[in-house]
Amino acid sequence: MAIEDPELLAEFIAESRDHLSHVEGQLLQIEANGAEIDVDLVNNLFRGIHSIKGAAGFLGLVTVNKLAHSLENVLGLMRTRELSPDSAMVDVMLRAADALTHLVNNADVSNDADVEVHVTKLDRIFASADGSLVGVSAASVKIEEHAHHGLRHATAADFVEEAMFVDSAIEDDSPATGPIDADESLPCAESSAASGPAVTNAPLVDEPKTASNAAIQAPPVAETSIRVQVGVLDSLMNLAGELVLGRNQLIQALNTEAHVGIEAVASRLDQVTTELQEAIMRTRMQPIGAVFSKFPRVVRDLSAKLGKQCDVVMDGKEVDVDKTILEAIGDPLTHLVRNSIDHGVERPDVRVAANKPAAGTIHLKAYHEAGKVRIDIADDGGGIYPEKLKKKAVEKGVVTAEQASRLSDREAVRLIFHPGFSTAEKITDVSGRGVGMDVVRTNIEKLGGTVDVDSTPGQGTTIQITLPLTLAIIPSLIIQSGDERFAIPQVNISELVRLRREEMGKRLDRVKSAEVLRLRGSLLPLVRLREVLGFQTPEGSDGESDAQATTNIIVVESGQQRFGIVVDALHDSEEIVVKPLGRHIKNAPCLSGATILGDGHVALILDVAGIAVHEQIRSAHDDVIAGKGEEQSAGEEDLQSVLLFTNHPREHFAVSMDIVARIERISSDQIDAVGGQELVQYRQSSVPLLRLENLISARAPEPQNWVYVIVFVINGKEVGLIAPRLEDIRRVPTNVDTITFQELGIQGSLTMSEHTTRLVDLFQIAEIAHPEWFADRPQPSVEAGKKPLVLLAEDSTFFRKQVKSMAEERGYDVVDCEDGLVAWERLLEGDLEVDVVITDIEMPNLNGFELCQRIKQSKWGYLPVIALTSLAGASDMQRGMEVGIDDYQIKMDREKLLAALHNFTGAKAGNNRRHLQPA
Repeated sequence: MAIEDPELLAEFIAESRDHLSHVEGQLLQIEANGAEIDVDLVNNLFRGIHSIKGAAGFLGLVTVNKLAHSLENVLGLMRTRELSPDSAMVDVMLRAADALTHLVNNADVSNDADVEVHVTKLDRIFASADGSLVGVSAASVKIEEHAHHGLRHATAADFVEEAMFVDSAIEDDSPATGPIDADESLPCAESSAASGPAVTNAPLVDEPKTASNAAIQAPPVAETSIRVQVGVLDSLMNLAGELVLGRNQLIQALNTEAHVGIEAVASRLDQVTTELQEAIMRTRMQPIGAVFSKFPRVVRDLSAKLGKQCDVVMDGKEVDVDKTILEAIGDPLTHLVRNSIDHGVERPDVRVAANKPAAGTIHLKAYHEAGKVRIDIADDGGGIYPEKLKKKAVEKGVVTAEQASRLSDREAVRLIFHPGFSTAEKITDVSGRGVGMDVVRTNIEKLGGTVDVDSTPGQGTTIQITLPLTLAIIPSLIIQSGDERFAIPQVNISELVRLRREEMGKRLDRVKSAEVLRLRGSLLPLVRLREVLGFQTPEGSDGESDAQATTNIIVVESGQQRFGIVVDALHDSEEIVVKPLGRHIKNAPCLSGATILGDGHVALILDVAGIAVHEQIRSAHDDVIAGKGEEQSAGEEDLQSVLLFTNHPREHFAVSMDIVARIERISSDQIDAVGGQELVQYRQSSVPLLRLENLISARAPEPQNWVYVIVFVINGKEVGLIAPRLEDIRRVPTNVDTITFQELGIQGSLTMSEHTTRLVDLFQIAEIAHPEWFADRPQPSVEAGKKPLVLLAEDSTFFRKQVKSMAEERGYDVVDCEDGLVAWERLLEGDLEVDVVITDIEMPNLNGFELCQRIKQSKWGYLPVIALTSLAGASDMQRGMEVGIDDYQIKMDREKLLAALHNFTGAKAGNNRRHLQPA
């Protein structure tokens, strides 16, 4: 069939998809309502099908018209309450809707399709006045050429009538911003195959037999179209006008050689470009509900097939995701939902015996977190039993018995992502072949995301997916290896480590010929980018770290892999536009794309997951790393990350990176002064600024056109400290000199690169500048004249003094101990009335995890335990939860630590105070 006007066909396909995207959910709601027919709901569905039928007749799409007409007839009886729907009837209509969707997607060849099986079933329903579905089962359906008792064939006059109706119907029923169905790649058989035994397994339409014709593509005009809200278009027009204005101002400034004007225009153009980029990205964003809307049908059909009862709950359907990501996550999410039903939710009799509702629940939740999109797929089923997984993993040769014995429960559960590993007892058409979860993880990681699992035996399992908001523009770190520059997506970067020559001997090691980095008590695999990419080592260099003054290491994560990449140099962070690789290098395993940098040079984008595979980086349960990683170097110092900067060129300062939210570079012209307070505008809010020379004994900086702002957060409000010149970020020992400089706002001093550097207390200088911000700070409750008692375990003298001083200033009594073993022995003495325990994690003799475990397993298990940490990893957080740690706090964030203390030592906590007796 040839359509004379392809644009008209493309418009028909787009409008029809819009109507059909709601059909499945509406039919399922009609089924749920049963005899209580919602006439408005049925009318809405009827109008959509009626619009498709009329437009199809006008375009000569006879098969589409015929199937839509039969479906419309049945809906007509429902809306007049002449027909009461049941599950079998809705099942027939769902399959007919699947077939109609397939016809619309392949409209140009739809007239060759055979849909008689669906038309016959619908017409039998229509012909049965009482609505019974006699003779429609798989066993009794026999399609005969003369069996068209209820078939109403549309005539040419009908087509004219429908064509007159379709314009107004489409205009009335099509929302201007309706979501585009991004899950078209999911075959309709994926959901419809999971039907009850009363429905035939015949194909929806007769597909062409040849392989070349197996997958027919819809017209490209419809595939590449996207709907954009009018408000976004208005914003784009306004920003385009701003760009034109900026261009004119720039031309004028260049003609008059007004350098000050050029800087102002450049700053404005930078802001407009950023806003324009954000507006354009919004045009690509679509609600994730376009994918979620498929799952009620999947859950319904598969539950019936497996003899289970299961409901689905969906939250966050309005969360927007880039269209490219939306189209790519349909299959992985479908697999995970099917797994939850097959492996997770138990049969009704098993659930009832376990005091659970007969019907299980699948909970889909999407939300924003830390600039990314999180999707949780949770079930309330039987959960995953770690010991069972360990046993099966040993049987399959995935791990040895020794390795399995060292796996934590969390690591054991993650074995489900191992290729070829399956927990199914037998192979079925739903699961059991072990080719699922590893493929899901691979597909998610290709999108720059991660996937993890958390499970509680007997209670349920949650799969956690983290995805970037977009793939078009990616914040990246530009690095250098040899003479070439590369980009590493920031989503994969965990932290940066710089080793000085004197540190390399004790921080770098080799385990079974593999190079590793000692990082906070664990061993991290290392790869050298030069070797990965096959670059030659410069002449005169042996390639070892100690041949260089410093070594730059980028700690990266991809799924369960965490390792370090050694590079030659670090450059700036940039937001890069991703370009595809040329055909000659598109299959390179360690590269994912290319970008053009600001200076016009091309930089290749590194694929962290590809590097992990290429270098055979093993996951967290690797015996070499896990086994050796538990060994703590006795001479390794407790280090903290600090940001080094100068105020006056001859005065050096540092702030703890633990409490730095971000660092901004601004023009001095952007600083406003209002009522004696300096401010800078950032994303439609005002950030108050502080200057060291106004608050402590510090010399004023020299005038500069550009300055840096160190942004930190106090009581939920952002505050900025002006830092005229940044120098470095380093990890330094915590043995800070607290004697030489004793001044409010200064924690102490240390020597860096032969300069005395003062360590600034950001919270204290904020309190000096604005004491009113801290006026409503909560005070500890005092019972019978006794202050709340804190037991503090911290091996760093500097941090121990800091925390003790801070807590005592706020009205707490503190008993401080130099490690976990001393704190435990102090508890055993039995003469303390402790309210809360604060502990460091990494300590000699008895670390924080072990101390907490002893406390929670003793008669003092009621004591809340707060762990002090510096950017703890997810594995540490999970281990802390397993041993009973109640809260994690950053060491240098005094306000949050004080809030946690107040929370655990308030009136409720005070009532639980007990006098400790010797064990």
